[in-house]
Amino acid sequence: MVDQKFKDITLDMIKFIEASPTASHSVAESIRRLEAVGFRHLDEKDKWDVKPCDWVYFTRNGSSLIAVRVGTASYASAGFRIVGAHTDFPGLRLKPNGVYSKNGYLQLGVEIYGGPIIHSWLDRDLGIAGRLVVEDGGESDVVLFDVKRPVCRIPDLAPHIRVNKTEEIKFNKQDHMPPVIGLGDEKSLEEEPVKKLTAKTAGVDPAKVSSYSIEIYDVQPGTLGGMNEEFVFSRSLDNLSSCHAAIKALLKAPDNVPFSQVVALFDNEEVGSQTMQGARSGFLDTVLERLCMGTENSREDYFRALANSIFISCDGAHALNPNYPEAHEPRHYLYLNGGPVMKVNAMQNYATQIEAKEHLEKCAKRAEVPLQTFVARTDVGTGSTIGPMTASRLGIRAVDIGNPMVSMHSIREMGGTEDQLHMVNLLIQHFS
Repeated sequence: MVDQKFKDITLDMIKFIEASPTASHSVAESIRRLEAVGFRHLDEKDKWDVKPCDWVYFTRNGSSLIAVRVGTASYASAGFRIVGAHTDFPGLRLKPNGVYSKNGYLQLGVEIYGGPIIHSWLDRDLGIAGRLVVEDGGESDVVLFDVKRPVCRIPDLAPHIRVNKTEEIKFNKQDHMPPVIGLGDEKSLEEEPVKKLTAKTAGVDPAKVSSYSIEIYDVQPGTLGGMNEEFVFSRSLDNLSSCHAAIKALLKAPDNVPFSQVVALFDNEEVGSQTMQGARSGFLDTVLERLCMGTENSREDYFRALANSIFISCDGAHALNPNYPEAHEPRHYLYLNGGPVMKVNAMQNYATQIEAKEHLEKCAKRAEVPLQTFVARTDVGTGSTIGPMTASRLGIRAVDIGNPMVSMHSIREMGGTEDQLHMVNLLIQHFS
């Protein structure tokens, strides 16, 4: 069996994921953990008064978060140690006029967010979660909700009644993806059943809900699996496992260090990061610059701080799938429970830079953590991360890492039980 110390961290990660059916919920769960140990919120609209050794955090859109433990030395001389990850994950989102009746069923018209493995969503127990805009007395507020039970399902077609029984059905995303959420006709829509359900769940008056954002997610809880509990099966390992590791490492790392420790969790990575709360925005840039300008009152100090900083971009990595070994680079197989993965790409789709690579290897040695290296097949290529866009914009040394997983972008992904503790310990050394 896997040692209990590995299982404890992984089970805590599962709790984090279960509390995070949307990016906004993952930020709320991160805030809960930060405030429990004394972090305080600062608003971008306000004037900041941040001093050495302060613990502060900032949010945008309720779905991105930056947490900072200010160091003992000046920003210019000590710089920042940053870990970045993303709060979003592939899935389905309700269209503006998405609730409709068809052939006696109530259904949800959905758009696909990111690049999910579509067939993995069929015949699953699905819940809904999201945000409500509630207006009361001329004031509006955003309230989170989570219907934590199976309320909808995307039914597949039985093989017996397929027109051509020798072929797989041709799946059309527009026609075949809408989940079934109940029974009813057009008249039943007048009662706005989905709006009522979400408002009741959030504990607000449906009449005061002026707008809402709804996402569909798998309600089956994450769990340890395998004969010896060596696996973890869960939704959204990509990339909530990295968000959990970053927050956990920040809270466990020593706080009496000269440099400032930063966790930056961005929304919308799965769709290109080109939003006000995405990694391509100026969110991280302006937070770091305002911190520097607020104390030393010199933009030169900000640029000096960046030159003294190191950024770790943390996102999931592709472990060897035993059924498809031909999809992997044969001399760079990655294994579950083999430790965190450093990602390298000649086309610079990953940000790994030689000095940051050396820093990471030293951190791994100090933490006694095994380190693997990912390179994609030359004829396949690879995706990218928030690493290159952050490193290039800030001019900061950076390295891309992630924990190995199988079935990335499936509704249920698969990781190794030992890897989360390895990642946390590695990031603790980065912050130390």
